[in-house]
Amino acid sequence: MKLSRVTLYTFLTAGCRGAYVQFQDCSEARDSSSLIPESFRASVERGKGTFDWKFDLIAGLANRNSCEADISSIIPRFSIVDYGSHTPYIYGHIVNNSCFTTQRIGSRSKFTIVTSFNQSTLLDTYQTILELTNSDNTALSCVRAVLTPAVPGPVRLLGLWFPIVVFALACVTACWPVRRSNRSNTTKNSLARAIDVLAYIQFIFFSGAMSLQYPGFFQPLVGLSGWSTLMLPAGMVESRSPYARAGVKDGIYEHNGTITGAPGLELLTQMTGSAVKPQSWMNTFVLSLLVFVSLYVFSYIIHRLENAHLNPRLGSSNMDSPFKTQYWAVVRLFLSCFMLPLSAWATYQFIDGTIFGYQNSMMAILVLSLLLAGFYWSWSQDPEMASLVMNSPTHATREDKKARKYCTLIVFFLMLLRGCILGGLQTYNSVQVGLLLGCEAMHLISMTYWVGFSHFTSFPGILSMARIALSSIHIGFLPGVTGHSGKILVAYIILCGHVIVLVCIFLIPTLFDLSKFAFGRQPSVISDIENDMQGIAADSSIFGESNELVKLPWSQTSGSPKTLLDMILSRETKIFGGKTISRIQPEVLSLFMRNVQGEDEHTNVCEMSRDFSGSSNTLIGSAQSDIEIKSAADISPDALTSYLVSKENLAIRDTPTYLHLDHPINEYFISTSHNTYLLGRQVATRSKLEGYIEALSQGCRSVEIDCWDGRNGQPVVKHGYSLTKSVSFRSVINTVKEHAFASSDLPLWLSLEVHCCSSQRDIMAQVMIEVFGSSLITETLPECMETLPSPNQLRGKILIKAKMPQDTNPKDSDEEDHDIVEPDQTHNEAESKPGRTDGSAPIVQQPQRKGLQEDLLQRLAIYGAGKRLPHLGAIDSHRNFIYSISETNLRRRISKEQSLGLVGTRLSIHIPYS
Repeated sequence: MKLSRVTLYTFLTAGCRGAYVQFQDCSEARDSSSLIPESFRASVERGKGTFDWKFDLIAGLANRNSCEADISSIIPRFSIVDYGSHTPYIYGHIVNNSCFTTQRIGSRSKFTIVTSFNQSTLLDTYQTILELTNSDNTALSCVRAVLTPAVPGPVRLLGLWFPIVVFALACVTACWPVRRSNRSNTTKNSLARAIDVLAYIQFIFFSGAMSLQYPGFFQPLVGLSGWSTLMLPAGMVESRSPYARAGVKDGIYEHNGTITGAPGLELLTQMTGSAVKPQSWMNTFVLSLLVFVSLYVFSYIIHRLENAHLNPRLGSSNMDSPFKTQYWAVVRLFLSCFMLPLSAWATYQFIDGTIFGYQNSMMAILVLSLLLAGFYWSWSQDPEMASLVMNSPTHATREDKKARKYCTLIVFFLMLLRGCILGGLQTYNSVQVGLLLGCEAMHLISMTYWVGFSHFTSFPGILSMARIALSSIHIGFLPGVTGHSGKILVAYIILCGHVIVLVCIFLIPTLFDLSKFAFGRQPSVISDIENDMQGIAADSSIFGESNELVKLPWSQTSGSPKTLLDMILSRETKIFGGKTISRIQPEVLSLFMRNVQGEDEHTNVCEMSRDFSGSSNTLIGSAQSDIEIKSAADISPDALTSYLVSKENLAIRDTPTYLHLDHPINEYFISTSHNTYLLGRQVATRSKLEGYIEALSQGCRSVEIDCWDGRNGQPVVKHGYSLTKSVSFRSVINTVKEHAFASSDLPLWLSLEVHCCSSQRDIMAQVMIEVFGSSLITETLPECMETLPSPNQLRGKILIKAKMPQDTNPKDSDEEDHDIVEPDQTHNEAESKPGRTDGSAPIVQQPQRKGLQEDLLQRLAIYGAGKRLPHLGAIDSHRNFIYSISETNLRRRISKEQSLGLVGTRLSIHIPYS
């Protein structure tokens, strides 16, 4: 292989220092004439079909000054291995031989060698052995190194921008305005796809971050996707890097080695030209905070704009709720996108923490703690936590909420585990690959369990199988599995697999959705209101030419907003056929009111028709057939619309309904509130009296008071085992007294959940007796000795519900141990409807069983002594208990078709549900 004269002249005249190359001394035996290599640098220029190389080799003799030795007859020769080719000998030329002297190492010989390698494939990496031989072909020195020329510019641009374009298009699709009627599922699936794209780009990046023996071009190409993991070459903390830009210097990828010796994330960071490990971590940490804040601001602005569009009078007083709502939505989105990379970068800081200092390790612990806390709160509070990482959850075959919730836990746990494996097991290559394969398989199994076997034919299922296949191919990079050519082939297969996944699973479906949105039959708009207004003129009727009508006028009917009328007119009158209509015939109106509006069979439809037009019409019952309907005046669509939004058609009537309130109180449902003292989330918020004021002003007839021991011997109200702040029990009682009957004089229940000591329980009882006075029921009503009192008999009264001491009989409590009201669950309180009893025994408080003593507070629970619902045979039907049963046990009993055993009793039932 000859070197061109132009290239040779360039090498002779240029003073190129060259890029550092990692090398190994491959000499098998040494003698006094052997040259020991101490430095190896290289530079390359791409020619037509060749790579023109220049090498600087510094070597010295073992026992004497190499500059004094006669080395004029040395001949360099190369043995190279590339994909599909093995060239045993290529001779080079020593164009310069000088003496290199430093104070540290003394005098050494420096050789400048030039040669050329043929280009064999699009992406080349050469396993090279350089030998220096004398005239009799005796090897004096041997250097083994891997040389990788920089990939061509178009390939680099494609590797950088193609994933960015695919992700950008997926984001555009997710943010595309769609019809409000199908917006939820469409937006959720599109957003899940965008997150899937980002997760897969992160998978591409981390596929080159393991401690494997990659070909030289593989890590630089996958490292271009580092932006998806929030690792950029320059950041706000540190914008400078000691490494060459994009890892390329003098035409080759410069491998500076690693402090830890691991060729994973450290080398990948170097080859992308990022800052050193501590500064790179701080850049990523600060960038993650900026991304979170930006997502929150963007999400909140969109939320406010949408609310302003739907309700222009939305004021600043309603800003607190959107802030909290959007916060949890952003936490869910952020964790779905960046839990894996942040956990990987965080655990990576623990490797050789003594070298870089423990401050990065402490920051990593903080980040991991925040990730876990944020996920736990979101998982426990947000039922849609999995919707962003599980595409099309509405098609799940398993509707069990617990199964879905724990499947979510598995999915996010696997994200965290993958990150910890990638970052924390950098020096354990085979273990790292095996565990990552296990995580991918477990993810596929859990999704199959939740969605069903149809998951294998869906895009997410195909994506999971593609990830497993590509991850398993990485086994070819393990030491000793394949040779240099085999590793190049494996790298080509993986890179082609990444391109196929991005194109077939993401790009094509995304472009298809965009084309549907942009070029579909009907324009996709923010709301159905505008769309229906545009399409009303195209509506038509099945009644023929006599009822055809041109486009309806957009006149505003008095008393109703124009847009609301237009929406109802468009949406509801589509039942009348395919052409626009001017009048609606009585028989069609009859069908519409029965089939669409759900009016009763005996509703007089023509009476409504007379109300529409204000004229006298023939009155006909809707139970008659359409043929039998007598002649009546037609009505216009505008008249029908006016009726649909009129006060007479309101779903909630203004006219109060007469209530029969003379039955025993246990035969009624009671409007109940839970955690009444809390106005926000029950994890960390402040207990406020406004909660009771708001509940009572809205007609609530049962409020909850969670009582705990307070300081200075005074009980307080708060949510236990949480970060909520407390409010004094006395102030709560005073507030309840002031607002108890502001909206209704029906009896008010105080549901006490007491965690106080006996002394503070007595204080609670004394406070309620003192504040409520005659309003508090403290003894059985004399006129209600055989039955429970009715709501009418209890008007203006306050009743106490408090838990009674539990019997020690295991038969009564084994199965219902879990029926205690949990403070973090929402519940309603429902009263059972048992039949009357024939017994004449008066309802009085019976003496407690031996060993169970009532205190003053429990004696106030005249009609509200709380106990867990025991077995069927252990129910006491002669005493005034409110039995509590959990939603789970109630469902179990119902599934077994068991009776609750309450018929013929004077008992109430309290059912907490989540």
